[in-house]
Amino acid sequence: MKESPLITLATDFGYNDPYVGVLKGVLYSHLKNPGIVDITHNLPVFRPDLALPFLLDSLPWFPADSYHLVIVDPGVGSERQGILMRGFFGWIVLPDNGLPQQLLKWLGPLEAYLLNKSSFPEGNSSPTFQARDFFAPALIRLIQGTPILDFSSPIRAEQLKTIPEQSSGDCLVWNTDHFGNILLGYHVQKHPAEVNILLGREKIPFVGRYQDIRPGELGVLVNSSRWLEIFSREDSAANRLNVKIGDRIPVGIVGGEGRYL
Repeated sequence: MKESPLITLATDFGYNDPYVGVLKGVLYSHLKNPGIVDITHNLPVFRPDLALPFLLDSLPWFPADSYHLVIVDPGVGSERQGILMRGFFGWIVLPDNGLPQQLLKWLGPLEAYLLNKSSFPEGNSSPTFQARDFFAPALIRLIQGTPILDFSSPIRAEQLKTIPEQSSGDCLVWNTDHFGNILLGYHVQKHPAEVNILLGREKIPFVGRYQDIRPGELGVLVNSSRWLEIFSREDSAANRLNVKIGDRIPVGIVGGEGRYL
């Protein structure tokens, strides 16, 4: 068994219920001195597509011997499968809800394995809490040193469930953060010459830094994680513009290169 494994958790469980605590209890009960890092427990509920950028922003910062458990799960209790993957960021366990296929596209190449439900009878019959009864036990077996092929089998990329591609021309709002910044689903690879956003009668200027505009004014920039971000300096852009997660915003991008979620 690996001693003091580094484990991250990312879920849509929130903090009002005991689910996160129970999940940690299972891990502490079966592993030796685990270090558990909470990436977030406020992933958009039932939206695997919106969980992707949270992982893109966090997984690359962890060492290669890390373990990650990601649960955003509209299919809990159904026949959907569990997936185990390995990449430069370590190992990750998550449902086959379209998110594994997206991780493969954005962070690949990755090894992918299908968890054998017959190896986890309690998880297979769990109607509402498969994170506790199926996915966490799979991660525990991996950390304990059980041979991977004893509880999983290789799966090809084309066998993974998919998420429909977003068309260009508008951007999905994947997060409104603690400060009210609006995170848009366009990841910049080469800086654009111009970004044109018109919301209502407001044309939002494209700038390089928060300080390029006056307090209370709106702007759009490429943030430190390379996402397009609408902000209101020292104020909440999300409140001012009445924008929520899952909305789509028309965006004109001139020059540069990037990828839509």
